[in-house]
Amino acid sequence: MKGLFVKDIELMKQQKQFFILVVVMGVILNLAGSGSFATGYFTFVTAIFAITTISYDEFDNGLAFLMTLPVTRKQYVAEKYLLGAGLTAAAWGIATITGVICKGVAELQGCLSEKIIGTLIYIPLALLMLAVSLPLVIHFGAEKGRYIAMVMWVIIIAVVYILIKTMGLSADAVDAWLNGLNRGMVLAGVVLFTVIVYMGSFWIGVRLMEKKEF
Repeated sequence: MKGLFVKDIELMKQQKQFFILVVVMGVILNLAGSGSFATGYFTFVTAIFAITTISYDEFDNGLAFLMTLPVTRKQYVAEKYLLGAGLTAAAWGIATITGVICKGVAELQGCLSEKIIGTLIYIPLALLMLAVSLPLVIHFGAEKGRYIAMVMWVIIIAVVYILIKTMGLSADAVDAWLNGLNRGMVLAGVVLFTVIVYMGSFWIGVRLMEKKEF
């Protein structure tokens, strides 16, 4: 599995201009006062690169060649999920540190911890995005799987929006309800839910990969 990580790291090195551009965009957004959005933007865009590496692997029958090496299909899938989780955590950390530097510790004095905790939600959201997208990309291929994943997310968002509207809930009511919850319990629940879904997605990805023909 170490060789797979080395391969993907080398791929990321070839895309350093892309990552530099993303960091620059994050800095601009932070300076413009959109710190939370900048963190979410950087976290999601970087996490998606775990899906992009599958596209590189499939190029010119590269995936079929990889399977002839001393690497099992389960190890291949595991590397993608670990890479996705690692990129998500690293991107969130870099975005948070960049935000603190851009805003200045003095300006954030007294609310620094609150702002950091507020952006933690982007980590489980990014992992849930990967949990839905990776099995689809593994099964249908990078291009088709990406489009199917986009359609699925549009449907999910539309269903949630319709439910909220049907129940007559306003943004203020939802915000007030969330503020009334115990943050520690909510965070623990979100972490547990994300871990269960991510691990479940991993096993689905393994099963799909084992059935895949090249």
